[in-house]
Order: sequence, then C-alpha cells, then structure tokens
Amino acid sequence: MLLQNLIELVAPADCLGCGRQGDPICRACLSTPPVRAQRCYLCNIPVADGRTCPSCFEQAPLTAVTVATVYDGPVKELILRLKFQRSRAAATVAARVVLDRLPPDLGAEIVTAVPIAPARYRERGYNQAELVARAMARDLGLPYRSLLARTSTTHQIGRSRHERFEAISGAFYPTRRLRGERILIVDDVLTTGATLAECARVLAVAGAGEVCGAAIARGA
Repeated sequence: MLLQNLIELVAPADCLGCGRQGDPICRACLSTPPVRAQRCYLCNIPVADGRTCPSCFEQAPLTAVTVATVYDGPVKELILRLKFQRSRAAATVAARVVLDRLPPDLGAEIVTAVPIAPARYRERGYNQAELVARAMARDLGLPYRSLLARTSTTHQIGRSRHERFEAISGAFYPTRRLRGERILIVDDVLTTGATLAECARVLAVAGAGEVCGAAIARGA
C-alpha cells in the first residue's frame, strides 16, 4: 500500500478518458452521462433521491440507494483500476463522484462497505468498496466501521435476477451489535441490488436504524 501511494505521489495518473495528467478521471471526462434519474434500486422505477419504493422496501429495509453514474467508459476503467490495482487516487475520485450525488439530508451516522469474501481479500489484500467508503467517510466527517463480514465467495456473473437473490441469501453476518445508528453502506457496482438488499437486512437484524446505500455505478 505504501509503495502504491508513493508511486501515485511522484507519478500522477493520466486521465482514463482524455489522457490529461492529474487524476485518474479529470472533471471534464466525469461529464460522462450520469444515471439519468435516481431510481428504486430493485425495480428501477424513477423515484426522488433514489428512495426505495414502498413495494421494494417490504423486501429489504434499505431506505434509498444513490447510484452516481453508469458502468461504462472511463468510469468502468476507474473501477477496474480500483478493483485490481488498489489505487488510492482512484478511490478518492470514485468517492468524489458518489458524494456529488448524495442527497443533502442523508442523515447517516456511520459509513461502512459491502465486504468481499475472505478468499478474495487474501488474494487482493484489500476491499475496493472499503477504500471508497473510507474516503467518503473522511469527506463527510463520519466514522468508518466494518459492520459486516462475508461467509464465502458467491459468483453472481451469469446468474439470473432470481438466482442472484437466492445465492446471496445468508452470505453476510454482522460483526457487532448496533443501537439504532443510521448507516450508509457503500458498494462499487450495483446490478440487481441483491447484495445491498441482503446487507441491509443483516444490518437491520443487528440493530441498525435507517440504512441507505450508495454505489459508484449501475451495471448491466
């Protein structure tokens, strides 16, 4: 981690969109069309501030999910760099992208991240969602806490929507008891919403108050 930080300090990244030196994605290239409107994270109907629609809220106690942009172009490359190169600069930019889309009345008290499986963590040595969540927590002036752990790797690629929900059930467990705190949980890419829904359910059982979610991008 220290070596990667030193490399980024002495050799600033080139923009993944236009090649300009400075950030992994410059502000001009961040004008990549964002998600046109915030939508319910499960059924995808347009809603205000990413609020979960009443029908989907009955399935999991996740109040709202903010999705900053779409998983395409420079943003996709940014997430891949974050996921496989442990880039501190990429985490900082990704956090900025999400923070710019968060509603002002979020009201969160603790920031946490969707955990990855132990085997994946041993392989990479870090959790990319945690890097972004920690950067967001610093900017928001909130504590970061690891509130969830994952039992095993659950491969979701190629599964249907129903299969994803079935596969993720029971994949997470709480690492501590909560006392009604309002939680913001961060992930990198949102697809069906199954992972955030299960995390919110587990946090609620552990004693969380309101749970909101945030993701860098919406994938296919």
